[in-house]
Amino acid sequence: MDLFINNAGFGDCGPFLQTELDKDLDMLSVNIRALHILTKKIGQQLYKQGFGALLNVGSCAGLMPAGPYMATYYATKAYVVSLTSALAQELREARSPVYVGCLCPGPVNTEFNAVANVEFALRGITPEYCVRCALDGMARRKTVIVPNPVVAAGMTLGRFLPRPVYIKIAAHQQRKKLYKR
Repeated sequence: MDLFINNAGFGDCGPFLQTELDKDLDMLSVNIRALHILTKKIGQQLYKQGFGALLNVGSCAGLMPAGPYMATYYATKAYVVSLTSALAQELREARSPVYVGCLCPGPVNTEFNAVANVEFALRGITPEYCVRCALDGMARRKTVIVPNPVVAAGMTLGRFLPRPVYIKIAAHQQRKKLYKR
């Protein structure tokens, strides 16, 4: 195997205490459990064969301190970023040629909006552009790849904000996404 892209996942939007528990648990199963199993099994196979690449698809949500109104989704994507970053470092320390990275796009024009009950505040990028950026980031062996320049700038600026301020801004942006119910 040369390349494995781990891209299963979905989100949901709404106040944490009002979203459906079953949907949250399904999200944990897909976004964390399935990704974890595949990362472990594919990572072991790539390591054993001595080459290849594994790209986990996270989200810029996983780079933020919290995501009010999409709490479960943000938490699952933080797991993806953390797990991928840890494995990438372990492989570097083992001097393995195997590449592991995490694609963290912002909005991409897919069916995500309909499934997550949201409308993005930012304009999305095309899937084709996202793939080109992912392949470029992989070629440069970046651990975390953020394909949207506007989102990348926001992630960088966010590191300079106090955590409570950043979370309040995230809450404001997320509230704008909620469909009228």
